Amino acid sequence: MEQNESKPGYEGLRARGVQRTRANILTAARQHLIASGYRNLSLEHVATDADVTRVTIYRQFGSKLGLLDAVAEDLAQRAGLVAGMHAAAALDDPVAAFRAMVSETCRFWSTDPDLLRRLISLSAVDPEAHRVISSREKWRFDQVALFVTRLAEADRVRSPFDTHGAGVTVAAAISFTTCDDIATRLQLDHDRLDDLLLSLLDGVVRLDQR
Repeated sequence: MEQNESKPGYEGLRARGVQRTRANILTAARQHLIASGYRNLSLEHVATDADVTRVTIYRQFGSKLGLLDAVAEDLAQRAGLVAGMHAAAALDDPVAAFRAMVSETCRFWSTDPDLLRRLISLSAVDPEAHRVISSREKWRFDQVALFVTRLAEADRVRSPFDTHGAGVTVAAAISFTTCDDIATRLQLDHDRLDDLLLSLLDGVVRLDQR
């Protein structure tokens, strides 16, 4: 009887232990990824820093590529990106929703720019990393397209753009690469770029209140 009563508590402790182990691995992987890149990422070094074995890493993530994917997913979860995009999409006014989407994107870029720089640069030169990053970039482009479509339905896409062209242009203009370059040159935090970007994007979609 006592064993049955203690089992839920034990399972809870075990689950928290697994979560801590996973978090430690992801933290170590992030640090080594930024410092060494994906090709030189040593699972042995990650395991040492996380105080686990390589076997534990393989059990948790399956492969080195699986670990990279988990690092990218952890970044999105830490930043609350999906929830932020859903909150922006829930706004009734398409202009307000679009503005919120741009602000949310800038906020996300500011979460961990060092890691994002490494992930983006990796995707340009490493086919395996590209598969991980390109799926997330496709999701981002699709989200932007939804917000631009709402503006198009409100007759707010400027000539000579059509809805698709406007969506692609907006997504490119607020990409991490573009925002990081602007932030670096102007010595601004990424989450302070939204007003500047919105002024630029007003040439693609009309963001005035009417």
